[in-house]
Amino acid sequence: MLSDYRQRFGEYHSELHREDFLFRSGRQNSRDVAHIHSEYSDLFRLSTVEELRAKFNDVSESRKTERAAIARLIAFALEGNLLARVREVSGEIADYEAAAKIDWDGERIHFHQIEELLATESDRQRRRELHARRADIAKGTQDLLAERFEKLRIGAVEFGFESYTMMRRQLRGVDLETVATKASQILSKTESRYVSELAPLLAREAGVYLDEATEADLPYLRRYARFDVFFPREQMLRVYRELFANFGFNPDKQTNVELDAAVRAGKQRRAFCSPIRIPDEIKLVVQPTGGQLAYGEFLCAAGKAQSAAWTSRKLPPEFQRSGDAAMPMAWALLIENLLLEEAWLTDTFGFVANAEFRRALSLFRLLELRREAARLTYELEFHSGNLTSGIGERYAELMTDALRVRVDGADCLREISDDFRSADFLRAAAFEAQMRDFLKTQFGSRWWTSRKAGEMLIDLWNTGQQYSVEELAAMIGLGELDFDFYCTHAIAQAF
Repeated sequence: MLSDYRQRFGEYHSELHREDFLFRSGRQNSRDVAHIHSEYSDLFRLSTVEELRAKFNDVSESRKTERAAIARLIAFALEGNLLARVREVSGEIADYEAAAKIDWDGERIHFHQIEELLATESDRQRRRELHARRADIAKGTQDLLAERFEKLRIGAVEFGFESYTMMRRQLRGVDLETVATKASQILSKTESRYVSELAPLLAREAGVYLDEATEADLPYLRRYARFDVFFPREQMLRVYRELFANFGFNPDKQTNVELDAAVRAGKQRRAFCSPIRIPDEIKLVVQPTGGQLAYGEFLCAAGKAQSAAWTSRKLPPEFQRSGDAAMPMAWALLIENLLLEEAWLTDTFGFVANAEFRRALSLFRLLELRREAARLTYELEFHSGNLTSGIGERYAELMTDALRVRVDGADCLREISDDFRSADFLRAAAFEAQMRDFLKTQFGSRWWTSRKAGEMLIDLWNTGQQYSVEELAAMIGLGELDFDFYCTHAIAQAF
């Protein structure tokens, strides 16, 4: 039974990722996954869960790796069963957002394009108008989202868990409350530095003072095109090839990684990675546009692609793609954050006077960290059932306190993830900061030029998602994940 289940588990993920790749790369006009969910619905039956539990109980406690692998499959099956219960309402939400449009400058703009418009709109009043129109559309899904989350809660209780939060905690082995407590340190310890850096940057780049800034200003601020001349479109592929060549391998000769850099109508603007068959068929997709934001997204996707491409073929599929979601995030951040390295910017782009750029980018990293810390607190409060009223107000309060710009409550339900992604991001960021410091200690300040560093990374990537970020940190000598280290070392060093 286990052998057949694992095979279908792998095939299910491959088909989903292939469909996603074809749509987001502009190779087909729609993403049709209904037939995939139908064909593999047997993976999520409660009778299948009971069979997996029986297999788990049959395995001796001394065989910890096999028990951990089966536990992953049980978690996958239960989560899939729960998502199947809300698939219809999820489809209604997706259909509503896909059809929603606004009139702007004589054109019909899709809901999901508004964020990109905000990132390029230099006029603050027009940014506010765009954001207000987006908020009106977002509010239209709140009843459906509330229905969806209630079904998830009911399903978790029917499975025998005390709450939805407890289900996620037990299935994935992440103490969400402890992460939230540690994350709160980020908000308190970085408050003064964050505000002192944000205020002048907002005034200079977005034309607004801190006390009048809103969330509508952040996409434009984050785009930060002041130094985009150093990040030309035509150099993106060279940067990718040279980076990994320094680690000791030629990405052009990787038969398992396809780099899709063609300009194509319908292709998603943001770079992404589709791990169709790990490690044998990995798609790295980029629409070469240039600019620091596009480079960051490309490096992030490249980190995910390479960590998947070097995953061991000997691992069972549940250790290849169904483990700790923080692990691939951490490798993505490690590669993306090369943009914070003075020497890397100088050597790679000839960008010598880069202090102002790195300072701004460090602020953006901190902004994202503070956003996710506040989001985790909000998600835990929401799923605990303590927010019976005033949900939008509480969301706005937490996000405004964290970001220090005015945030409304329009996204109070849209921003809630099914999987507490905020906790994974925070854990990934803590691991990445300690890992980066470790690499500098072991291989020097230009660790990205070291083949031995590359060999070490490949050895770690080889483990796929078998280990959590906490387990891997302990195994390689990083110690416990230290959020205080991030606040006192990584942030202080950046500024």
